[in-house]
Amino acid sequence: MPLWAAGLFGLCALLQFAKADAPDAADFPAKVDAIFRKWNRADAPGCALGTEHDGGPRFFRAYGSADLEHGVAIDPGTVFEAGSVSKQFTAALVLMLAEQGKLGLDDDVRRYIPELPDYGTRITIAELLGHTSGLRDWEDLAEIAGWPRTTRLYTQKDVLEIAARQESLNFRPGTEYSYSNTGYVLLAIIVERVSGESLAKVSSERIFAPLGLLHTRWRDDFRSVVKARAVAYDADSNGYHQLMPFDDVIGSGGLLTTTGDLLAWNDALDAGRLGRFVTAELQRESTLADGRDIPYARGLEISSHHGFREIWHDGETAGYEAFLARYPGEHVSIALLCNAGGEVDAASLGRKVADLLLPAPGALPPASPEAATPPAGQLDSYAGTWFSVRTAVQMQLEVREGRLQRASHGDTFSAMAPGIFRDIDSTMTFTGRDRFVRDFVDGRRAEFRRVRAWHPGPDELSSLAGRYRSEEALATYDVSVVGGRLAVARDDRQWDVARPDILSVDTFSTPRTIYRFVRDSSGKVAGLEVGRLGVYDLPFRRVGD
Repeated sequence: MPLWAAGLFGLCALLQFAKADAPDAADFPAKVDAIFRKWNRADAPGCALGTEHDGGPRFFRAYGSADLEHGVAIDPGTVFEAGSVSKQFTAALVLMLAEQGKLGLDDDVRRYIPELPDYGTRITIAELLGHTSGLRDWEDLAEIAGWPRTTRLYTQKDVLEIAARQESLNFRPGTEYSYSNTGYVLLAIIVERVSGESLAKVSSERIFAPLGLLHTRWRDDFRSVVKARAVAYDADSNGYHQLMPFDDVIGSGGLLTTTGDLLAWNDALDAGRLGRFVTAELQRESTLADGRDIPYARGLEISSHHGFREIWHDGETAGYEAFLARYPGEHVSIALLCNAGGEVDAASLGRKVADLLLPAPGALPPASPEAATPPAGQLDSYAGTWFSVRTAVQMQLEVREGRLQRASHGDTFSAMAPGIFRDIDSTMTFTGRDRFVRDFVDGRRAEFRRVRAWHPGPDELSSLAGRYRSEEALATYDVSVVGGRLAVARDDRQWDVARPDILSVDTFSTPRTIYRFVRDSSGKVAGLEVGRLGVYDLPFRRVGD
């Protein structure tokens, strides 16, 4: 632990664990330091950690630099951006307005945002809160358009205009789950339109000031001076460079805060200081149209960690990473804020700290017996590389010791019935040798197809070349053939070329994007569909060769 912080934090630790009956309490500070050893240095970004256990004094630790240029160390008062941890604050404001009767959770969103198209089916505020609206994610749309976040300034108005251009949804509202930052930006706009105040003002009046969150605010003007703010970084082969969220989009993210303020927020939720209605509704899990409950509530995820109920959310914005969790049955609260970009998995680190405070988990229940044991030959037929037809996410399945497993991840799927397998997160149903549908417990549904070798001749590959236009993304792609491979570039950015790999006939992908060419009844290529994690089958029409 840094010498400049040892006295302050050491006293907090001793006071806390004199009261708290935590496992190995005397060793807790050293064990925490071991978890964060990699970031305990002045020449790298790092993290600030805050914990609370059983009502005892809060325990804080800080590692790394808040500003590498000026040599400023991270401390408990350092302000970070909380990424999607911000969503629970937006959700709380919506629920406060609902409690006052100023809006209804089953209201049609277009009642408050008439700019949205009429999709022939209503989208409710509750569906925005639970990510079941079907709205395409604006950040993925910005990537498809060629202007990902951090490459240009975005505002609330920009996001609203992006949403208003979308002619269709990912799916019928209420039938599936798909994480959508668009929905939470729209919720922030609804709060402002219904309350008649800015999100910053209504948040300060109804949440930040009453709960004593003195260091918390929205990044509604990225140019504002924020004292004690950590600079966010990313790293490459040349070292660290700044990666800041230079935009004014808030509601889905954009909360500037400290670990101490986040612990105070968790305390308020545990104590019900927002009132019975808001407290309960924040934790109400969403229900899909088919009756399935999913673990996403309202800006919060409800799950189990080693058998303990966990109410949590993580966040990522530019080079900031965050994790906020509480385990109400054990009176444990964890707040972690980092500025080390892709080097940090905040959720994993936060749970390692939680494991030091939670009681040792009891014996796990015995595994459920398999309902079916497929013949080895049948299992072998499922092995291979598969891809999501919506998002290009790939899975490598293999047979190991008579079980179907996901290679590199180690996930094992138990056979439940012929062609049906299950792991802890999903059920996988094969409908042939080359197709399966994966239904996740969080409500997502993904169709997978087998990756098939395709060796198109020069004429066949050249038939895909041309110009493709999407008015929904305001982008035109030039597709060409270079060196026997497909090349995709925006028409105004020819130097930025994607070289997608072949997945199957007329289907290509980069690691995060799928390109699927569409043919008309005569077999001529008429268009292109582009997909990412939060955008399904965005159509581009062919406009020329």
